[in-house]
Amino acid sequence: MDNSWYSFDVSPVWVFASLITALGVAVLLYARKTAPWSKSWNIFLGFLRLSAVFLILLLLINPLLQFNVNKTDTPLVIIAVDNSESIGLRSEAATPPEVVNWINNVQRELENSYTPMVETLSGRQDTILFDQKTTNLGALLKKIENVYKEQNIGAVVLLSDGIINEGRSPAYQTYGFPVFTVGLGDTIPPKDIAIRNVRNNQVAYQGNQFPISILLSQKGYDGLPLPVEIIENGRKIAAQEITLQPNAQEVNFQLDANSPGIRRLTIAVGEKAGESSYVNNQQDVYIDIIEGKDKILILAPAPHPDINAIRSVLNATTNYESVLFIPGIHERPKEKKFDAIIEHQAFSGHQYGDFEATGKWYIMGNSSNVRNMAQTITYLSINLKGNGKDKVRGAYNQNFTKFKISEDLTDRIQNYPPIEVPFGEYQLVGPTEVLLYQKIGSINTERPLLVFFDDGAQKSAVTPGAGIWQWRLQEAGSEENSQLFEELILKTVQYLSIKVNKDRFVVKPRESNYHIGERVFMDAEVYNEIYERAYGNTIPLVITDESGNQTSYEMVDSPVNSSFNLGALEAGVYQFKATTTLGGKGFSETGSFAIRDIQLEGINLTADHNMLRAVAEKNDGRFYPFSQASQVSEDLIGKGYKNIIRTSKETFPLINSIWVVLLIAGLLGTEWFLRKYLGAF
Repeated sequence: MDNSWYSFDVSPVWVFASLITALGVAVLLYARKTAPWSKSWNIFLGFLRLSAVFLILLLLINPLLQFNVNKTDTPLVIIAVDNSESIGLRSEAATPPEVVNWINNVQRELENSYTPMVETLSGRQDTILFDQKTTNLGALLKKIENVYKEQNIGAVVLLSDGIINEGRSPAYQTYGFPVFTVGLGDTIPPKDIAIRNVRNNQVAYQGNQFPISILLSQKGYDGLPLPVEIIENGRKIAAQEITLQPNAQEVNFQLDANSPGIRRLTIAVGEKAGESSYVNNQQDVYIDIIEGKDKILILAPAPHPDINAIRSVLNATTNYESVLFIPGIHERPKEKKFDAIIEHQAFSGHQYGDFEATGKWYIMGNSSNVRNMAQTITYLSINLKGNGKDKVRGAYNQNFTKFKISEDLTDRIQNYPPIEVPFGEYQLVGPTEVLLYQKIGSINTERPLLVFFDDGAQKSAVTPGAGIWQWRLQEAGSEENSQLFEELILKTVQYLSIKVNKDRFVVKPRESNYHIGERVFMDAEVYNEIYERAYGNTIPLVITDESGNQTSYEMVDSPVNSSFNLGALEAGVYQFKATTTLGGKGFSETGSFAIRDIQLEGINLTADHNMLRAVAEKNDGRFYPFSQASQVSEDLIGKGYKNIIRTSKETFPLINSIWVVLLIAGLLGTEWFLRKYLGAF
């Protein structure tokens, strides 16, 4: 039960002095012997005046009223639900309605002893739908640990089939609370044919061939023939017939990359009677056919970990080819023109040659000379204060407009380790935009850590410090991936390598590929005849799906909004056409984008209860098959997890209390009324 007590934070000397002063005022006023009322009334009136004056003086001292509040935290029992698609695809042991009914019953049984709560992969707690495209149980338990770390967690009950297709297994983790696990699904491999994996290039170049490798597994159909087909727009473009083997087997195709654009290919294998599921008999892949690969030149006076970190990101994609030139180590490239140049330890005085590029990224370091910078760029100047260095982190600029960083990733930057930058005053002039500001300790400054320049003819970026390789290492260690670092590198290079567009009307998807369920945005830009942004234009947009169905939109662009929000679309490849009129002349823009369906949940339908047992054993819990799940509530109640009493202290200035003011007015008003009633002097 919650309770509280109060105390005053004020010096007793001041309270005593106020009381003596109030007593003196009362004595001076009511000590006279002649009065038209009795002695008892005289003493009472004196008491009223003493009380009123004492309270007035007390308010002038302004004591603080302290509240010491005890709050009892009932233990939480959190039911962590794996609400992925695999639960419903194979539900011999427990159907989704049975699982939901069990969750509701457990909450009712526990509510008299604990506070039951529900967390799912999707975060929803009201309606549980088994519709998640991936399963990351490690992230689910880690989220619970972080969100409820200040609360009294008694135990977590993990309800899952143990099948993981994303993130790290929780079997290798320990948590700050007991974990009880309930096993769903069936551990006996089903009779089934499944596409286990498809390996393909996301990007292919027009005029070449690209491979598709399909890994198949099956149980119960040894030696039977099976057709394997690749279908595009309802038309079969390639096919093979294989004989099913006891072990997993690969089927390989070579396809032609013809016209540029995004292609959606459906891998389909024949269906056999008795399969546990037909969902995993087909899978979609998306191939972006492009005209060429961008070449990125990296210049440096010496090797550095930053270079390896940047090249590893660029080389992991098929959009870019990186060329490294360190004089004395590498031969000078024969090409003169590149799509972008990254110069590490920029402004160090090294002469690399007359290389050209659409955009340049200058990364400064210990060899950089700030005075040389003024001879190369004019939009950034650094007025050094001695030879000191600042250790700074990055602070993301939410108002940056040149490209977008995924909102769910931007918080990661606050955990990046600091890098060294020159200590001094930074000044920006001209058409610049800052993506990252320097953060010193907990203070965000206006100094740029990553700034972009674009005057319509030339594009460049400057990072005034080296050591960004640490960002990737830190993010990979704490988040199990380095998505933010990769996005920063790729989008910076993409922005710098894109040729200056002199079109007066530009409409393009914010991303060329979206996952199903994501909102699709189309960004529009309209320019007048001297290539200044023009607003107030009516822009009709028509989206066409693979079946030829069209959806029309219309937007009037403004400085506040120049984007179409198409919402979430079904999986497939979509064509778009946007039009507008400028000065009586019509303009149009066409293109395509893809919505990818994540098809992981149907690949493996064999429950992994051993993993769930390992999680329970490692975290002071117990494993239950769903057939014994009715025992969970009884065991949890028997654990007798204890309440925690937390004491919090709050202060409240007495002068802010309206009740004290009303009491003073009441005392003085009562005194005045009685004096009038009993007879004034």
